[in-house]
Amino acid sequence: MSLNPNSFVFDAPTGVERSRQNRKDMQENAHLALRFPVEELRYYFHPTMPGKVTVVQAQSHNFKTEFLNFWADKAAKELAEETRRGVIIKINVEDAIEGLVEADIARQGGGNLQDISMGIIKDESEFIRAETIVGSLPVVHIGESMGMDDSNAALLYLTNIFKLIDYVRKSHFAEYTPIAGIFIDYIQALPLDPEHKTTRNMQETRRSQVMHDMDRIKHAAKYFECPVIVAAQSKQNEDMSSSKRAIKLPEYWDVQETSYVPQRTDFMYSLWMEKMHYSPGSMIGGKDDKFNYVCAENRLWIKCLKHKKYRNVGQAFPLRVDENSNVTYDKQLFEHIAKLEK
Repeated sequence: MSLNPNSFVFDAPTGVERSRQNRKDMQENAHLALRFPVEELRYYFHPTMPGKVTVVQAQSHNFKTEFLNFWADKAAKELAEETRRGVIIKINVEDAIEGLVEADIARQGGGNLQDISMGIIKDESEFIRAETIVGSLPVVHIGESMGMDDSNAALLYLTNIFKLIDYVRKSHFAEYTPIAGIFIDYIQALPLDPEHKTTRNMQETRRSQVMHDMDRIKHAAKYFECPVIVAAQSKQNEDMSSSKRAIKLPEYWDVQETSYVPQRTDFMYSLWMEKMHYSPGSMIGGKDDKFNYVCAENRLWIKCLKHKKYRNVGQAFPLRVDENSNVTYDKQLFEHIAKLEK
């Protein structure tokens, strides 16, 4: 492919005109943004506009997958309520579609997830109601199904995933269908892409792959003209239990494999379930902190680590998770801590 200077070189008047057009597009396309799923915190967490990428990082078992699915389902419900054409793409390369849909049904009030996954339906009418809601959402899953062999699963590397998204957009439905948002769970779990150069050192290959995939995800947000939300695994070998910080959220440089991920994303949030470091009912905070409170089984913390307009970067917010993995703002605890810190 030859280099076209007109694609990369912009004089001052052209730059001003492009900027003016971009502002107009942002105003006209504000409804196309993926808004933060916890409504009470939307002032603090900026919407992810088409062409932009948000990374959500957490250590294992800290609600990363559940938060992405909660966000995706919230976005799909709002998309349906607005009667706007488009679909939400949910990509998961670790869990089978059957289990993911069962979690979606539980989140809509269809029953306890553990019961549903065991085939136990305690309230048939509520289950059918929730199943009907899930079945009507504008959502397309890309991932594995039960019984899929390893050779097929290995095909879900990023090059093929983008081909599948293009298929959904152009061919899966009766007419061209815009992509309203893409959720990827998670970047380090994506299979090695044979189109990417490998090295003899598997760790270096993996690191290089994650960097390469992050660049391609940035490009995909522009190519598909939609927001992209990407989960990322935080480092597991960091002994966060020894940290002097009472609230042990992963920080900017804690993404596993490479610091390139936070450098390239537009927005970045971190998650932490406090029960992973404290026993529920025990006290959090001490003499080195200006606050203390009781650890809860269902409390999740979120913090903005990167925001290009610098709104509330570094501010942590407490959330509550119900038995169906729905998330709400724990305003009472936030105000309690804020009062003690004054």
